[in-house]
Amino acid sequence: MTQLVDFFFSPYASVQTRRMKAAIEDGLAHGSQITPRDPLPGQAVTLSLFVNGHKPIERVAIYYTTDGTEPQGESGVATQGAVLFAEKLAQGLAGIDATTEIQTWQVTIPAQEDGTMVRYRADGWSVQDPEQHWYADSVDPVTIAQKKGRCFAYHVDHWEAPSWWQDAVVYQIFVDRFNAAQGEPPLHSEETRGITEFFGGTLNGIIEKLDYIQSLGINCLWLSPIFESPSHHGYNPSDYHHVARRYGSDEALIQLIEAAHQRGMRVLLDFIANHTSDEHFAFVEARNNPASPYANWYDITDTNYRSYAQVRSMPELSTEEPEVREYLYGAARYWLEHYGVDGLRLDYVPGPSHAFWTSFQEAVKTARPDALTIGEITSPMPEIVDYAGRMDGFMDFPLSSRMRQTFARRNTTLQELLQFLDQHVSTIPESLCFAAVLDNHDMHRFLWFAEGNLERLKLATAFQMTLEGTPIVYYGTEVGLSQTEDAGKENAYCRGPMLWGEQQNSELLAYYQELIALRHQHSVLRTGKRLNLAIESTGDTEQVGAYIRYTDDTYMLVILNNNEQPVQVRIKLYDVLQQISGTGNYQATRLRSVFSSSRASDLITKDGCLELTVSPLSAEIYLS
Repeated sequence: MTQLVDFFFSPYASVQTRRMKAAIEDGLAHGSQITPRDPLPGQAVTLSLFVNGHKPIERVAIYYTTDGTEPQGESGVATQGAVLFAEKLAQGLAGIDATTEIQTWQVTIPAQEDGTMVRYRADGWSVQDPEQHWYADSVDPVTIAQKKGRCFAYHVDHWEAPSWWQDAVVYQIFVDRFNAAQGEPPLHSEETRGITEFFGGTLNGIIEKLDYIQSLGINCLWLSPIFESPSHHGYNPSDYHHVARRYGSDEALIQLIEAAHQRGMRVLLDFIANHTSDEHFAFVEARNNPASPYANWYDITDTNYRSYAQVRSMPELSTEEPEVREYLYGAARYWLEHYGVDGLRLDYVPGPSHAFWTSFQEAVKTARPDALTIGEITSPMPEIVDYAGRMDGFMDFPLSSRMRQTFARRNTTLQELLQFLDQHVSTIPESLCFAAVLDNHDMHRFLWFAEGNLERLKLATAFQMTLEGTPIVYYGTEVGLSQTEDAGKENAYCRGPMLWGEQQNSELLAYYQELIALRHQHSVLRTGKRLNLAIESTGDTEQVGAYIRYTDDTYMLVILNNNEQPVQVRIKLYDVLQQISGTGNYQATRLRSVFSSSRASDLITKDGCLELTVSPLSAEIYLS
């Protein structure tokens, strides 16, 4: 097997880890660490603050408001809002290095009413020498730091992900690479255009393919950024209030959304808050005129400016500035209210602060309570869960990595994946939904990573479509689209032009259609609980697995064989049903095959046990 690096998942210090390390080294850190993470009305909230034990910090205080104003205070005296003093816990934490002791301080803000935005700041100081003073999180190695420390926030509410999301199957469309409509210049190929050039996909091209998308079983579209931008990917907007001319017009987006809604489809837009393009009007004015009202929107010096990942065409916004926040919140509301967009996929969530996303969520939910916010959070799970209450959900990249290693590369076993999944799902707060992703616009195409092995893709898809969470299909994966070259950083090759007509793998497409239809037909796959099953088999038992999804009145059995040889499987189904019998009444004697790679017939259990043969790299699914 060729050595390929799944560079999107390469190990690196996460944004929040870098921020916390820098803030603790400076003296005082908070990192938006609150308990509970998503407070409900009537719940008090405990804040944890972290002090560098080598600094003479003897008192720690927080200053908070509940009326939307900016809290102000210093050294225990509040000038705007109320003040509370933190207490040092007896037990410290391990240091960020061998020589640093971290002291944990805590303070509790009283319970608040529904709809309250709590904003707060924190500082610490020396009683012996009041000149020695620290603001919490006043340094930031990732984005533009605030001289007097960060202002933090949380919102007290009952908001949750819209109910339609759990029934969604999402189709991610990279607009420039999908389709051009009749009467428009045809979509380019990699033979006629460089991979980072414009290929000519349009919104009208998507409208023309809605029949195809609907036939796949899709009921939610996620469009790559449609704002004006100088790049093929669009993740550096030049104008947040108009559709890029190359994609058509504002009217074309209205027509697409209306056509999708008539078919019962939802539409998500990609929203970028961390950075703009260097052609954005505010950046142009800020660079040309230091006295411009937009000068504080960016971090610009005489010769340089801060940019995302040091890419000059992506200058970073100062999202702590009130004017910047209002501009971005207003843009989000604009697409929700005037265009009927159903939700926003939030790009590079770790860039802006938790407080930014707290207020962003308030802006979205106030405009459209049934709108979805789902974030791209490239962080470990302990950091992902801190966004509960600040957005509805997240793209589950930790799960993506495991699925790709298990099915595409077979570097880990199926049993390891199932064990991981149990632990993983248990850490996700109830108020935070997640999306299951096999590939997307930033990572190798699954087929490329699997070296073109369609059976591995099919097995991974069977797993994806029978899991908790909402599945996302990256355009073209369902018809065998791979990529032509490897990449080591920005993987533009995974954004190749869509396959149409005879280029499509019709057998793979039918496989996707069948699985997606199965998910739509049986609510147990969307809302049921999941239980991993003990299983006996021939072959490599670590590459064989089974689980059931179950509700009060039905269950679905999923059996997966990740071996490249057929295996004999035996499951003590009666024992399993006894285990879950407290939740419903199940019949174990007969199972109806609803999906089978080998087209197996219905099964009748013998003495409460189920026995069958499972083909290589395949799935068997049975309904009670």
